[in-house]
Amino acid sequence: MGEDKALLFDSVNTLTGILKSRDCRVIVACGDEERAELFYGECWFDPDGSTSLGEVVHAFVQQYDEEIQLFPCDMYNLDKEAIEAILRQSPGVPIDMNGLDQYTLARIPQGCNFPNSKSLKHLFSQLDRNQMEWLGERIENFNFPNQIGHQSKSNQ
Repeated sequence: MGEDKALLFDSVNTLTGILKSRDCRVIVACGDEERAELFYGECWFDPDGSTSLGEVVHAFVQQYDEEIQLFPCDMYNLDKEAIEAILRQSPGVPIDMNGLDQYTLARIPQGCNFPNSKSLKHLFSQLDRNQMEWLGERIENFNFPNQIGHQSKSNQ
């Protein structure tokens, strides 16, 4: 991307504020300790030696034995309606308008016993799937620089 996706549009702090206003507990998985000052509220640090998002999510779920709703840092089109729909979903993985699993928006049930895996696909293989294609581009990940240009134009 050429930029830190977690810092673009101040999306993590904006989402934190929205979720806290709904009395949600928010824990930002921020990477390492040096990044904690960039985010509002409680931060959680990647385990030593972790090399994939799958390993990070697995460690997080092992530490917090409660229902967990994931939100990624790079879904810049999330609006209040989409956030509310995601918060209402049953435990499982949302399916987007392209039929793709959106693992980073998954609702993880309390007591989930994930397998050790570097792969999100393998990690979330046993969870149900939630049809959320009606949310359209609001649950689109931004992975390419040209998408940022489009987002900047759409925010003007």
